[in-house]
Amino acid sequence: MVNLFNYPVWNLIRLERDSDAPLYEQIFARFRAGIIEGVLPRGTRLPPSRALAKELSIARNTVVQAYDRLEAEGYVRRSHGSGTFVDKILPEDHQTRANPAPPAPIAGQAALSERATRLLGFSLPAERSETLGLSPGVPALDEFPYEIFSRIAARHWRSRAISQTGYGVGHPRAGLTHQIATYLAEARGLACAPEQVIVIGSTLQAAALVAHVLLDAGDEVAVEDPGHLTELATFELSGLRIRPVPVDEMGLDAAALPTQADGRALPKLVVVSPVEQFPFGCSMPPARSRALLAWAQSHGSWVLEDDFNSEIRWSGQAQPPLFAADTQGRVIYTSSFNRALAPGLRLAYLVVPPHLVEAFTQAQRVFSLYAPQPDQALVAAFMAEGHLAAHLRRMRAIYRERSLLLADGLQQRIGDRFVIPYVTAGLHMTIRPRVPFDDVAAAAALLRRGFDCPALSRYCRGPVKPGLILGFGNTRTEKLPACVEAVAAAIDAACDGVERPATKQ
Repeated sequence: MVNLFNYPVWNLIRLERDSDAPLYEQIFARFRAGIIEGVLPRGTRLPPSRALAKELSIARNTVVQAYDRLEAEGYVRRSHGSGTFVDKILPEDHQTRANPAPPAPIAGQAALSERATRLLGFSLPAERSETLGLSPGVPALDEFPYEIFSRIAARHWRSRAISQTGYGVGHPRAGLTHQIATYLAEARGLACAPEQVIVIGSTLQAAALVAHVLLDAGDEVAVEDPGHLTELATFELSGLRIRPVPVDEMGLDAAALPTQADGRALPKLVVVSPVEQFPFGCSMPPARSRALLAWAQSHGSWVLEDDFNSEIRWSGQAQPPLFAADTQGRVIYTSSFNRALAPGLRLAYLVVPPHLVEAFTQAQRVFSLYAPQPDQALVAAFMAEGHLAAHLRRMRAIYRERSLLLADGLQQRIGDRFVIPYVTAGLHMTIRPRVPFDDVAAAAALLRRGFDCPALSRYCRGPVKPGLILGFGNTRTEKLPACVEAVAAAIDAACDGVERPATKQ
C-alpha cells in the first residue's frame, strides 16, 4: 500500500520568507530532512505541486524547482500520471556510517516512581496470541460472525446516532447494560438492574476499580494459586498485599482462609474464578461456593467473582454465580465478551450491589475506564436480535469437538505419564505430570515450534505445580492431531532431560 501524504504540510515546512535562501531551497531542505529522518517513509507520495503551492501561498514553479532538485539528488522519483514518491533507495544508503554513540544521561533526570519500579520488576507472562497454535483462552476467531456484525455496523452508522459519538454514556435501559442484565437473568440466574451493570474495557479494569473503591493500601487480597499474574500485579500496584491460597481440583477452599479466631489479618477481598479457573483448570463445586460466601459474609470481606468461562459450557450442570446467592451485598461479579465473541472487542463488565453503584460509577468516571460507545451499541444490537444466543449454541458444539479430540489424542500419546482432563467448559485444559517434568523447557520448545502452551509453574506464587496449559478454541479440528504430536514430542524431551531420583536397590 502506498503511503499518501494525506495531512497538511505547513507543520513540516516552515518558510522563512525574509531569508537569503530561495524558497525552493528551503522546501528542498525541509523535505530532504524529513526523508532522511524517516518522517516521510520510503514510498510516500508527496503532495501535488499545485496543492502544495496553494497551501504555502507560493508560485507553483517554486515547488516544481524543489521537486526537480529532490529528484536530481536521488530522494524522489516521478511517475507520469501517478505523482512524486520518496525513492525506495536513498543516497545515504551508499554511505558508510559510524555507529552513533549512546545518548548521555541527562543530568538530574527524574527517577521512576517506586510504583513504576515495582511494575518493571513484575515477571508477567506473554500476552496470548491468535497467531500461535494451542493458545489458551483464544476463541475461534475464524468463526466470528463477521457478516452479521458488518450489517449491524452499517445500519448503526447510517442511523447517525449522535448519542453514540459524544461524551455521554447512554441510558442504562436502552443499551448494552440492559442487554447484559437480561442475558445474566436468563442464562446465569443472576438478577440485577441495568444500573448495576458497569461496562468497561477488561476484567483487569474491573480489578482496578474494585481496588480503588473497596480497599485501602496495605489491605490483604486472597487470590487463587496458581493464578492470574497480571491481575495480581494490578492489585499490588494499588498497594495491596497478596495472600496466595493453593487450589486443588475443586478450586479454592474457604477452610484455607484465616478466621477471626486465628488472630491473623483477614483478607479484605477474595478473588475467585469458579468455572474452569485459569490456569489450573479447576471448578468449584456448590459446597465450596457456599462455604466461601459464608466466610465472606461472616467476616465482612468482599468477593470478586471472575466468571469469564461460564458462557462456554457444553456439558454438565451450570451452577449459579456466587452473586446470585449473595444476600448481604458482599460479591462483585465480573465477566467479558473475550471468549463468547472476541478479545479484540475489549468489552467487559462489572455487576455491583445496589449500594455500591454510585461509588463505582464515580470511580469509573475519575479513571475514565470506559468502553467505546459505538462498540457497545453494536454488541447490544447483536444481543437484542438473538445473535449471541445462536452464536453460543453453535460455538459450544465446535469447542466440544475440539476439546474431545485434543484430550483423546493426548490420552493416547501421554496418558500414562500425565493427567489429561476432559473439560466441559472454557477454552483451555491444563495437563499435569505424574512423572518428573520440566514444564518451562517444554513450553520453550513448543514456542520455538509456533505453539503457545505456557508452563503452569510460571503462574505459581507458592509451591510449584508443573504442567502445561493448552488452548483448543482457535485451533481447527484438522490441525489438532499434529498439535498432539508436537506436544508429545516436547514432553518426551522435557521428561528425558529431568534428573530422576535413583531407585533403591
